[in-house]
Amino acid sequence: MKKLLKLITSGIFLIVWTYIYLTLSGLILIYFWNFNFFSKHSWMTIYQYWENGGIIYSWKDYTLIILLLCYLPLWYLGWKKAKKIDWISIILWPINKYNQKIMDKYEDEIQHLTIKNMGTSDVKIEEQIEMMSKPKVKIETDAEVKKIRSAVSEKISSVKHE
Repeated sequence: MKKLLKLITSGIFLIVWTYIYLTLSGLILIYFWNFNFFSKHSWMTIYQYWENGGIIYSWKDYTLIILLLCYLPLWYLGWKKAKKIDWISIILWPINKYNQKIMDKYEDEIQHLTIKNMGTSDVKIEEQIEMMSKPKVKIETDAEVKKIRSAVSEKISSVKHE
């Protein structure tokens, strides 16, 4: 399933990249050299110029030759780069930018809580339960115990039972 998904995404990137590349390179070639890559007339013009002993003089002629020689390798390299781009982050960029703006706006109003790693305990669970079940305030004398018991018994006896 993953191989099929990878094949489909590669095909989609291939189609999209080919369309973008052909459109942009065609516009550049037509704008600077009046050369249409898919026109037989443009290729015949170059062929006749070369057969009639045409000489390359200017930097524009050199760049046209270099572009024509690098046309397919640039297409292939662009396709490989396009496959590696994270398109989801590019598509969702406006939403992420808006969310970051909202977060920055309210960031000063929110108080942050930092929790430090306290480490792991070497105490076993049984020992933790035993420590938690013991009273926090230790009653130290028997007199205090008797005082508490008598207060509780007075309270119970003062309530009328029906």
